[in-house]
Amino acid sequence: MSRHASARSSRNHAKTRIFKAFDQYGINPLFKVGAIQPTKGRGGARNVRGLSTEALTERQCRELVEAMQHAERIGHPFNRFLTITWERSGIDPRDNARAAGRFIKMASDWMRARGCRLRWAWVQESSNRFGAHVHMLLHVSPDLEPLFGPMPTRWVRRIVEAGYVGKTTQSQRVPYPLNAGDLASLDAYRAEVAGKVHYMLKAAPAALEARLGLLGAGPKPWGKSCRVFGKRLAIWQGWRTDPGG
Repeated sequence: MSRHASARSSRNHAKTRIFKAFDQYGINPLFKVGAIQPTKGRGGARNVRGLSTEALTERQCRELVEAMQHAERIGHPFNRFLTITWERSGIDPRDNARAAGRFIKMASDWMRARGCRLRWAWVQESSNRFGAHVHMLLHVSPDLEPLFGPMPTRWVRRIVEAGYVGKTTQSQRVPYPLNAGDLASLDAYRAEVAGKVHYMLKAAPAALEARLGLLGAGPKPWGKSCRVFGKRLAIWQGWRTDPGG
C-alpha cells in the first residue's frame, strides 16, 4: 500500500469512529459547516442551527426538573405554560430554537421594563401534526398577569411577520396560590406544573420517568423521539445560583 493510500485509510477509520460517537448520542454529523449559525440573543447559549438530535438526555431532564423546583423555591414559580407551533406559521425547523430565543428576548425586555426579571424554560419538539414547535414555562408576576395575556401572540406575530396562522400561540395559566397557607391549592399547583414538565420531557428515555420521580405525573408516555435542530432545551441564564428577588 502506498503512503498516500495508507493515510487515506487512516483518515477513513478516524471518520468512522467519529460518526459512531456522534450516532451514540443521537447527533447528526452530516451537516454543512457553512450552515452552522450560532444564534444571537437570549434563549440558550450554543444554539447551533445545523446540529440535530433525536431525544433529550438525562442531564437535560434533570435540569428542567431542578429548574422547576428552584423557580418555586425563590418565589418565582412557573405559572404560565405556552406552546408555539413555529412551523405552522412558516418558520423553518432549523430556525425553531432561534425563534424561541427571539421570543424569550422580547418577553425578557417587556418584563424588565416593568421591574421584573423573566424566569423561563423551553423544550423544542417536532411532530407530524404540529411541525417544529416549542413548549415553554414562564413565571409571570401576578400584578402583570392582566397585561401579559395578549403579549405572547403579539411577540410571535412580530417574529413570523406576515406568515402568522391562527392558533400558532397557545397560552394557559398554571395557578399558584397567593396564600402560602393554602396547602391544598399548593399541592394542586405542584401536581399541575409537574404534569407540564412531564409533558415537555416525553422525548426522553422511558426509564427516566420513574428515576426522576415523574412516573404517572402526566398521561403521555415517554420514550418518544423526534428530530430537532439546535438547542433542544434551554433555561434562564444563571438559574442554579439565582437568589430570586
